[in-house]
Amino acid sequence: MKARKLLLALSLISGSTLAHADNWSFANVSANYLDWSSRTTEQSGKKDFGYLEAEGGMGGNWGDVYGFFDLENPGKSDQGTNGYDRRYTTKAIGRFNLTQVGNVPVQLYAHVYDTRGNNFFSQNRVLGLSTELKYGNLTIKPFIGAHNELDSFGIGSGYNGWMAGYVLLYPFSAFGQSFLVTQWHETEFARKHEFVANYKHNTGENGAIALWWNVNKRFTTGVQYRYADQKLGSSEYQNAVIYSAKYNF
Repeated sequence: MKARKLLLALSLISGSTLAHADNWSFANVSANYLDWSSRTTEQSGKKDFGYLEAEGGMGGNWGDVYGFFDLENPGKSDQGTNGYDRRYTTKAIGRFNLTQVGNVPVQLYAHVYDTRGNNFFSQNRVLGLSTELKYGNLTIKPFIGAHNELDSFGIGSGYNGWMAGYVLLYPFSAFGQSFLVTQWHETEFARKHEFVANYKHNTGENGAIALWWNVNKRFTTGVQYRYADQKLGSSEYQNAVIYSAKYNF
């Protein structure tokens, strides 16, 4: 709870400080259902779940900030539900322009990811550099940074190698409709031995690719392919489909 309150406070402070320089912003709430593949369920014991999400971001000539808060298994109790316990997940990302090389920005990058539930929590923090590349309608935002991790398995808090990744956005029109392809991907590498006891090697992959249909200004629906390898507490490849419906403010 403390982590979520801290992230909310930071987002509010950032928003009030940078609002005067804002060139764009968005906010939405959504209902989602994550359906793990049968192989993933058999190998990892993971359960399908629904979740509610609040998401938003803003950007300008200073950079951009983004964040979401998920309530997983809403309506369930915090414990004693055979793997369907209520969980809370928060992520906050900031990219702040430092300088330019040619027309390409060099940015300070920071993100905090926090997830917790019944007798469990995990928090990942990354601090490094990022940039933004544009090719027509395609936007790619790669980053790399030092990775610090804190979890509930008695490992404690400490440096856990590096994380590199990207966010990809590609809006397009077809059949008179507005669509958007997005992807986020993270690779953890050079992870410390004490953090990878349950994995086969010290590199982990995590991400999702999505197709969104902007039905109108207020309503967006989409489907995501979620994947992970040597991550999420399992040494097996994991994959799922996420079905989403968003209301845009």
